[in-house]
Amino acid sequence: MNPDNLTVYLADDHTVVRKGMVRLLKTFQRVNQVKDAANGKELISLTETVPPDAVILDVEMPVMGGVETSKHLVDNFPEVKILILTMHTEAVFIHKLMDIGIHGFLSKSAEPNEVERALYSIIDKDFYKNDLVESAMRKNVSSGSQETTSKLSTRELEILLLICQELTPAEISERLQISEKTFFNHRANILTKTRSRSNVGLLRFAVQRGLYELG
Repeated sequence: MNPDNLTVYLADDHTVVRKGMVRLLKTFQRVNQVKDAANGKELISLTETVPPDAVILDVEMPVMGGVETSKHLVDNFPEVKILILTMHTEAVFIHKLMDIGIHGFLSKSAEPNEVERALYSIIDKDFYKNDLVESAMRKNVSSGSQETTSKLSTRELEILLLICQELTPAEISERLQISEKTFFNHRANILTKTRSRSNVGLLRFAVQRGLYELG
């Protein structure tokens, strides 16, 4: 993936909304190619031909909706970043999608500059933390089991907290004086130990265990 030459796919069953979003995405400096689909099934067909760097999914679509599509992408194309575009802002819904392993959420009322910011964030940092995510996490904070936390090494805890601070892999590697390959090896271990599927899942884990406090 070239972070300055991105391919983005969009799925939304409303033609006017979809075409408007396509035009918007094409104005983003780091976006090189945009393809659109009317539902998740069409988007998956595009992905199977040439996987994109990121997808933006509407939740409610005929044939195959955003939740089912997200599950398929996470299982079969784990490198593809997923940004959910939705009117559903309830905490239980956000947590359900976090469990699947998506990388960020946007309200359909989001401003164009937030769309661009969110897209770059899921590419550079693996997740986008906004008010939707923070609000959902605050409504599901619990002490949790200390057993999982104790399984993390000191280095893993250090990396977990830096991820929560939204540092990029390159920034974390530089700060800890480790290679990016070593960082990703540690991150893979952290994901396994915390039973998380993405960085947004790690953020939720840290908040629920009292390891990280949202600002």
